[in-house]
Amino acid sequence: MKRLSKSFSKANKYIVIAKNTLQEYFVYRTNFFFWRLRTFISFLVFYFLWLAIAHGKTHVGSYTQAQLYTYFVIGYIIRTLVFSTRTSDLGSAITQGSLSRLLLKPLGVFKFFFTRDSVDKIFNFFFLIFEFSLILFLFKPELITPLPQNVLYFLLSTLLAIISFFLYGFLIALISFWTDTPWSGHWLFGVVFVNLFSGQAIPLDLLPQPVYNVLINTPFPYFYYYPMQLFLGKIPEAQIWPLLAKSILLSSLVFVFIKSVWKKGLIRYQSYGN
Repeated sequence: MKRLSKSFSKANKYIVIAKNTLQEYFVYRTNFFFWRLRTFISFLVFYFLWLAIAHGKTHVGSYTQAQLYTYFVIGYIIRTLVFSTRTSDLGSAITQGSLSRLLLKPLGVFKFFFTRDSVDKIFNFFFLIFEFSLILFLFKPELITPLPQNVLYFLLSTLLAIISFFLYGFLIALISFWTDTPWSGHWLFGVVFVNLFSGQAIPLDLLPQPVYNVLINTPFPYFYYYPMQLFLGKIPEAQIWPLLAKSILLSSLVFVFIKSVWKKGLIRYQSYGN
């Protein structure tokens, strides 16, 4: 009974955190609105760009028109579920000294931000339903019909991408232990690198072969490019499970690295007046 009571108490703490996080969105409604607007406009830019590129062509590289449109339209799901994150709040907490309050509470900092991140994605998901329906209604894009197993692989790889990107974002936020400007690192590594190297702007296999060969050996393709390749059925069956296993391995290595950086960062951490 004692163990059950302790487990319930621990779970209740994170339920409270989830509720508080959700309430923040209703307080800061304008910020959330502009985040969703930015995501939607970003999609429109890439969608119409590639619409123009593919116009009058049967193929762009190895992609048919329908595959190319699917790559960006279905990719909107990934943009919402994977790239919405609250890990940048950790960087602010470190530089502003408010991390001290978290360290003094009976909370796990990692679990605290994972809870907030999860709530953020769930909240964004409900807006995704409306926005995605709007995209289909307004533009009526020609999309491919995937095989059921490809949808399953897509969902599984997207789930792994959510976890991987959270770990990546958490690691980037830890740079704040060594700098007074967390947003510079977040913008460079969390926005610019991710947009360029994950395949959001251009399918990576349309890049020059030497560039492609370098990028597929980084974590970035697992955030967007590989899930979409699985949806499109462009990855051979024999390579799918090794690919998913590699994604899990990379996430595990990042998690271990986070623990090491966290310990070193806490040694450097200083807080005044908090």
